[in-house]
Amino acid sequence: MLIKDLSTLKEYFSRLKTPIFGAGVYAFNRLGLENIYSDYRILALRHSLDTKLIEKDIDVLSLEKGMGTTHINEPRNATTVLNHPKIKSYLKNFNGPAIVVYKPSEKMEQICQKNNWRLLNNPTSFGKDLLENKVKFRKILENLGAAVPPGKIAPTKELRYGHLINKYSLPFVIQHPSRGGGKGTFFINNKKDFDKAVENLSQEWNEGNIKKVIPPKEVVVAQFIPGPSPSVTACVTKDGILSTNLQYQMVSIPELYSPEKGSGLFCGHDWTASRLPEQVNQQAYEYVEKIGQYFKQLGYKGIFGLDFVLDKKKQKLYIVECNPRFLGSFPIINMAQILNQEPPLFAFHVLEFLQRNDYQIDINSINALARKEKWGAQMVLHNLTTKWARNHRQLKAGIYRLSGNKLKYLRPGYDLKHLKKKEEFLLADGVPFKKSHFSPNRRLCRILTLHQCLDETFKSLNPWAKQVAQAVYRAFEIKPIRFFRLKRFFFPSHLVKG
Repeated sequence: MLIKDLSTLKEYFSRLKTPIFGAGVYAFNRLGLENIYSDYRILALRHSLDTKLIEKDIDVLSLEKGMGTTHINEPRNATTVLNHPKIKSYLKNFNGPAIVVYKPSEKMEQICQKNNWRLLNNPTSFGKDLLENKVKFRKILENLGAAVPPGKIAPTKELRYGHLINKYSLPFVIQHPSRGGGKGTFFINNKKDFDKAVENLSQEWNEGNIKKVIPPKEVVVAQFIPGPSPSVTACVTKDGILSTNLQYQMVSIPELYSPEKGSGLFCGHDWTASRLPEQVNQQAYEYVEKIGQYFKQLGYKGIFGLDFVLDKKKQKLYIVECNPRFLGSFPIINMAQILNQEPPLFAFHVLEFLQRNDYQIDINSINALARKEKWGAQMVLHNLTTKWARNHRQLKAGIYRLSGNKLKYLRPGYDLKHLKKKEEFLLADGVPFKKSHFSPNRRLCRILTLHQCLDETFKSLNPWAKQVAQAVYRAFEIKPIRFFRLKRFFFPSHLVKG
């Protein structure tokens, strides 16, 4: 069968009999196939206010349903979900279950192998030890002739401030090869920044605690390129490489993420604002094809993402890193594609791992659809206190608008398709119960809207989005927890790895 559009994709999935599950911390995280495959189910750890809405439409097994603000004393990840006795017992009811996660772990791979479950993700060997490693990936890009920010791979012991400012001027960038989440990219504006970066290269953080580690042998040092941060969502398939158009990322937005956490902090996407010149999009497509074909030769399959920085004067894209896994754009990118009558790349990822040979993808037709302009944006809101905190007010999951400077609740909803007007927005992704506890910088929820959120620089929020983010944060009434209460309530049962 030839898959050439959303209709033929749905028709093909209607013939499948494989039980497919998405597993994640929250049910919202694993949305994506429910509009394509009627038997898609979700396995979740946490149970939040938006989960109550999702489970009305989709079969969800949430381990913590009914537990309120109490949590299972295990790490907060999908490995905990798949290793839980309740999940193992539940999956015995299905013949050959297939499971898709955000990012696999070695333990997860072992669990699936032991239980004869099919894991619809690439092996962990493609992760931090190869394609996520910024030093190794830069070498790959240089060999492929792809554009990278002017710079070099430098031995950590040989970093000298005077030499680097003479070569790159100020500011410049230092990148740890394997750290993400704002802890591995350092923007150097002066000697103090440089000294702090060098010190941080030999430190590691865990919930605010610092320990000494062996610094990496090599780091990436590069010229700072002022400009916005577009990214692209791509998929390696048996018939070729698929990708969406470029999407603007929200990075280090102070209304969404405390700048004390670090640099390069992911805060969301804005598809509505992503109207880039065709010549810039074409650069991205050429890189996607070249890098995707290289990944295919390595044996890589399915979803990957490329992060860029755009030199607006030259209209030139530079590749800064790769994410060989599902991305922070999910599941919103699926919603935006469905809203746009596009076949979502999530579905092609699943097909690739099901290893069926009774279909063919019309690559040109699918890419023409997937690269259309889209509508939608997500703002990822975090605990801004930089301390352990809790919310003293419970907000309904669902759709709101601003009334003056306050929130006005309109109706339930958890998907972009549930929004009716541009000025509406919704709260989803783990919307917390009252007096839930949050570690420093922990995610509170996602704010979804069809409205543009970035300003004309594409690096800051516009006035409307800023007002929305601040109003939502105020409404949660987040307050730090005093230490004696923290000790009483968290140690040891609640202080788990995120």
